[in-house]
Amino acid sequence: MVSLASRVLAETVARLPLLARGAEAEIRVGQFMGFKAVYKVRVRKEYMHPRLDVTLRARRTRREARVITAAKAAGARVPRIYAIFPTVGLIVMEYIEGRRLKEVFDCDPRLGVSLSREAGRILGLIHAAGVVHGDYTTSNLIYTGSALYAIDFGLADFSKSIEERAVDVHLYRRSLESAHARYAVEAFEEFRRGYKETAPNPDDVLGRAEEIRLRGRYVEARRRSVWARMGE
Repeated sequence: MVSLASRVLAETVARLPLLARGAEAEIRVGQFMGFKAVYKVRVRKEYMHPRLDVTLRARRTRREARVITAAKAAGARVPRIYAIFPTVGLIVMEYIEGRRLKEVFDCDPRLGVSLSREAGRILGLIHAAGVVHGDYTTSNLIYTGSALYAIDFGLADFSKSIEERAVDVHLYRRSLESAHARYAVEAFEEFRRGYKETAPNPDDVLGRAEEIRLRGRYVEARRRSVWARMGE
């Protein structure tokens, strides 16, 4: 069970200003040892047995901290980990001040295209660390004005699977096509160049990503065909 000290810590964090809330975690902002910091805390699942809930949140918190640490050691720009408190599902990490790459595209698309090359380099370094991100999109990259950082490793894990690496690439391409369609082809070409500079087996991964894209198009075409026949 959670100790008294852990409960006090959780209550203290819950009073910090809320930055974002997702299905799995809350993101709050505060100070840590004199530095502005992000407090990411995995929320308790009320439907789950308390002991199982604590165990799962602790396991996922440790995993996220490990993958971020591994990615940083490989040279990828990711937040520094200041502290972890697995029993309350809490990671305290560096606050990256800036704009999401998605917002950069919205106000300065040429800069967004240019930064896509760095987005590719960063993902290549993450993959070189034996990590897959799991949600690599323009919403999970922050531009500080001088550098690009990858954030939100909540779905990340250790894997050297070509398929899983290709899914990361595919997700980035999908985010370009859905939110920045006018510049998607050019931006993805820059991304490919950056990825090839740092990733292990880049041609295999990029080739598989194209296969995944074609699979998706085939499924969508089949779905439309079925609906068309039903409407006849």
